[in-house]
Amino acid sequence: MTASVAENIRALSRAQKSNAGAPLYSRIINRPAGRVLAAVAHRWGMTPDQVTALSAACTYTGIALIALWRPSVLAAVSTALLLMLGYALDAADGQLARLRHGGSRAGEWLDHVADSIKLATIHTAIAIALFRFTEVPDAALLVPLAFGAVQSVHFFSYILTYQLRHHGGTPLARDEARPGLLKSVLSVPTDYGLMCFVLMIRFEPVVFLWVYGIMLLGYAAYLAAALPKWYLELRASS
Repeated sequence: MTASVAENIRALSRAQKSNAGAPLYSRIINRPAGRVLAAVAHRWGMTPDQVTALSAACTYTGIALIALWRPSVLAAVSTALLLMLGYALDAADGQLARLRHGGSRAGEWLDHVADSIKLATIHTAIAIALFRFTEVPDAALLVPLAFGAVQSVHFFSYILTYQLRHHGGTPLARDEARPGLLKSVLSVPTDYGLMCFVLMIRFEPVVFLWVYGIMLLGYAAYLAAALPKWYLELRASS
């Protein structure tokens, strides 16, 4: 008999991967929301790949609307909520795989490709919206372009570092194995969920650009600290 949604949620709570070091939005909102969505998807007989596809549909629709829909209060909030739903579903596919006692390499590949498309397009959509719907200086368009570059470097280097550690047997450094709340706070600028909240204020383009730009500076600082750390850890293990 198919387990109930409540039973699935309890099972996922017991098997939940560690929140240590995860950005605050993921710790507090996204993973718990993904847990509920995974439990519902399991009840409905969905597969992890189907949840990934649904996540991508929500996310890519939200990204397209950023570029195409003039950023009123309704537009800004609606697109941000759509992106948040896509993000929660992105957390749900892996949890659904655990409920089904394991995922697949193809499923992991699909998940990462969907994420890479998201990160490669969302800041471009923001730049298009700023160009089409606002009167900010042309130089302001460099902010989303720079954000896209920083986030792409972070995503690729993080995935590569993880794969080299996993296949090479490199142990995590002590502070990364049990980083706790401190790293969650330090990684706030890298939090995709936080960026979704920031996108809610796009109807005020000047305020949005200031907050978005500060987030970019924090993200760049985090990446500048993380890259040499990862390199030195891998070098020490080789």
